[in-house]
Amino acid sequence: MGTGRKLIEYLKQQGPSTVKELQLALGLSANAVRHHLSAFEKAGWLRQETWPQGRGRPAVRYALTTASEGLFPKRYPELLDAVLGQAQAEGLLERLLEGVADGMARELRARLGGLEGEAQLQALLQHMDYGDMLGQLGETEAAWELRAYNCLYYATGQKFEPVCDLPPKVITKATGLPAERPFCQRDGRRACYFLIAKRPA
Repeated sequence: MGTGRKLIEYLKQQGPSTVKELQLALGLSANAVRHHLSAFEKAGWLRQETWPQGRGRPAVRYALTTASEGLFPKRYPELLDAVLGQAQAEGLLERLLEGVADGMARELRARLGGLEGEAQLQALLQHMDYGDMLGQLGETEAAWELRAYNCLYYATGQKFEPVCDLPPKVITKATGLPAERPFCQRDGRRACYFLIAKRPA
């Protein structure tokens, strides 16, 4: 385990600490501690806070930020699979995902303002993390064609097919334009493929 990792884990376990406390705990020089603290602070994982210590200048302590949570293992995928598996076993998966789509669409509609047509679709895709999808948007006379080369829900969609219908449902509910998923990476394709009609049904 690297020194930087030890420092981060110490702060996670012990809470806000001074340079001196970190030196003693990790057996490092003040310069080595400050070097790591500076790098982690620039990355947004640490913040400084002052701590009164009687007379004189307050001590500076270093504390982890919320962003640092990403440095520690999480089990979100396992929890999600367990929740969806239970919903499926109880026959509630479709209804659950319908509610999720409603909520996402409601939030997106509020961001789309009075946009229409392609401008509306581009803004919608941007808010749906279009860049992370590695998406390509094409156009025919009747519809827009979205090819997403990175499926944002790949692992979950492999286990629960209704998850793959979430993006077209959200698009339809947010814009009023019928959207469908003719095929996707679940079917062994290189991209998830969505058709979005240019006019409401």
